[in-house]
Amino acid sequence: MKKASVLLVLFLFVIPLAAAREGSMKLLAVREANNEGSVADLFLEVKSGTGRVFIETVPLTKFDTQISTRFAKDIACDYLDRDCSRYDFFYAINADAPIIGGPSAGAAISVLTAAVLEDVEIDEDVSITGTINSGGVIGPVGGLKAKIEAASEANINTVLIPKGERFLKEINLTLDLTDYAKKYNVAVVEAGDLTDALYYFTGRRFKEDTKDFEVNKEYENTMRFLAKDLCNRTEKLKKEFAGFEERGLAEDFTAKKENADNLSTKGEEAYEKEAYYSAASFCFGANLKYREILLRLNRYDDFVLIEKEISDIDSAVDGVPINTISDLQTYIIVKERIKDASNYLESAKESYGEGEDYEVDLAYAVERIYSAKSWSVFFDIKGREFDFERKSLMQSCMNKLSEAEERYNYAKLYFPNTLEGSKKELEDAYEDFKNDDYELCLFKASKVKAESDVVLSVVGVAENQIETVLENKLKIVRNVMAEQQEKGMFPILGYSYYEYANQLKEDNKISALLYTEYALELSNLDIYFNHKKKFVAIGDTDGERLMLFLGGIVIGVMAVFLIKRKKKQK
Repeated sequence: MKKASVLLVLFLFVIPLAAAREGSMKLLAVREANNEGSVADLFLEVKSGTGRVFIETVPLTKFDTQISTRFAKDIACDYLDRDCSRYDFFYAINADAPIIGGPSAGAAISVLTAAVLEDVEIDEDVSITGTINSGGVIGPVGGLKAKIEAASEANINTVLIPKGERFLKEINLTLDLTDYAKKYNVAVVEAGDLTDALYYFTGRRFKEDTKDFEVNKEYENTMRFLAKDLCNRTEKLKKEFAGFEERGLAEDFTAKKENADNLSTKGEEAYEKEAYYSAASFCFGANLKYREILLRLNRYDDFVLIEKEISDIDSAVDGVPINTISDLQTYIIVKERIKDASNYLESAKESYGEGEDYEVDLAYAVERIYSAKSWSVFFDIKGREFDFERKSLMQSCMNKLSEAEERYNYAKLYFPNTLEGSKKELEDAYEDFKNDDYELCLFKASKVKAESDVVLSVVGVAENQIETVLENKLKIVRNVMAEQQEKGMFPILGYSYYEYANQLKEDNKISALLYTEYALELSNLDIYFNHKKKFVAIGDTDGERLMLFLGGIVIGVMAVFLIKRKKKQK
């Protein structure tokens, strides 16, 4: 009787185990005390739940590790197009000494999360170090030499590092980490994204290397119209300027005019190549220069009229319903321009009142508001609808602020005196959050994260390798946009920046890299909002269903046996 009861209890424990999944892997890290390499244990258990994330670290780590873990989990869920709001995630990191926190475990956490959700085993002889970014891109980290040495001591034979990080630039020399690792019997392999990483861990390629991508015709036609509008304005301003030109210009005006003419020519060339966003950007730049000269030649101070223009379009935009990612991005674009116009107008009024030059600021206000009106045509682009309630937007803003803050601080460790512009933009994003301008907060925080990632992506990269880094990033962005199309969305901002990056890459690779990062961040905003995704219940694989079925039979048989046994005893 006692034996039967014990067996019944044991089988009752089998059922919850079948309704949970777990996995583990070795995590490469750097000790806080001496910057030596270290290997920690990363564990994950996933159960049915409500989307909560629990993190246990021994020793205790910094708050940014918690942020990284949550973001890495979100990236994995988005990568699999999985609804994770009905799971609970229990992460544990156990180390033998305090390790440096931050985002460097992001790639490992995403890999483990995806593997556990897909119920596939991972190779314990493989480890990875790298951040995880929008689109599943694996980003750069520090301490690679120390981590390779630690991997060797832990009998790890393959270490995945971020793509483009193979060559480590040190004082007076460049170290090939692949050759360096051979001394420790470790194979170093570059991984560009989550697809690459999962292949080396599981032997399974979850996604295609290159996806087909076609420019949305509705976007193309609308952007062509917008570019034509802004470039026609350039021609109109040129004609206004021609009358003054005949009278002779000061040397300062001549230089500004040459700059404007050059931008106008670039706009025409881009339009001919069907690079319509680039054409619009160049023509807008030309319009600024022409407008500034015209204001200096023919003083204008009707600030009230411009204020009314700004107020009218601001009210109109606030009344537009936001249902799709395209709507959201259009709202962001237009609102940002309205806010810029308002700020520059206030600056112009202040300078005018103090008798100082105000024409540059006023020119920017005038042309920015015209640009805002032009971009508003994108509100008609159709696509998959989302939940954009204020609570949802607020949460997306908070999440992006956390990511941006973390990545900004991480980049500042390497370059303390850089990213001053990003710091100001981050402060502005927090201000937008306080003012309930969650859409602009999301946009600015995304830009700060992208700017920080650019800095991190070129750490230790030789100048002649930047082109390779750029081309890899452009390929990944293209794949991300293709996936968005498959989901019924077209990221108008993401594609616009992608196109502009391609225009810039011949003359300015760093600027092209920046716009590529912008494209990556702004092509993947759907991760922060609710839409219908695939849900696979824990315990829903063939093996798990069989275990539950057999467990149920055994429990039923044992229950009948116990009841009959009890009756006989009576």
